[in-house]
Amino acid sequence: MVSAMCYVLRTGIPWRDLPSEFGPWSSVYTRWRRWCGSGLWTRMLAELGDGAFGKIRSVDCSHIKIHQDAANPAGGQAAQAMGRTKGGFNTKLAAVVDAVDRAVGLSLAPGPRYDPHACAPLAPHLAGKWVLVDKGFDSAEFRTELVRTGAMVCIPPLSTRRINYYFSRRLYRHRHTVENFFCASNVTAASLHATRSSLSHFSASYPSPQ
Repeated sequence: MVSAMCYVLRTGIPWRDLPSEFGPWSSVYTRWRRWCGSGLWTRMLAELGDGAFGKIRSVDCSHIKIHQDAANPAGGQAAQAMGRTKGGFNTKLAAVVDAVDRAVGLSLAPGPRYDPHACAPLAPHLAGKWVLVDKGFDSAEFRTELVRTGAMVCIPPLSTRRINYYFSRRLYRHRHTVENFFCASNVTAASLHATRSSLSHFSASYPSPQ
């Protein structure tokens, strides 16, 4: 059952096109809906996050392109964390990753949202850790919020800054873990169309199989 769900997420195929060796597609879809509605996937991620490795946390965001057929979902675009950008409708996926490329926390936001604001729900995962992010996150507000949680900040300062904050180049090299996570996850519009539902508890508005 879980293998069938992973196959759909990985390939982005419609539920009805699930290969027969996985069993009846309707059974897999029904179980998927129930687990989304119960918050099972979020609890599983939280459990994995409790066992995160090391003191380093890498943070970044990735865009999820919304297919034109999914641009008008039941419950409205805001309920599915959709936002209009220059390239059309997008959703932004924010991720916190540990030192061995494993996701500790995930959050969804509308595509146009500023990266530090999109990562705000993930702040509890950063408390007391070394936080590695790129210079796109270099803002006084973001730095201040991290320091309040007891996090140690490693952000390359923008070239326009009058005050250049110190950051460790050696430590910053470890930020590739979050890039590894996105690459290994094969983050595509098709696979994350379903992931959006499970992360945000929007199972009630998740579209029926087509």
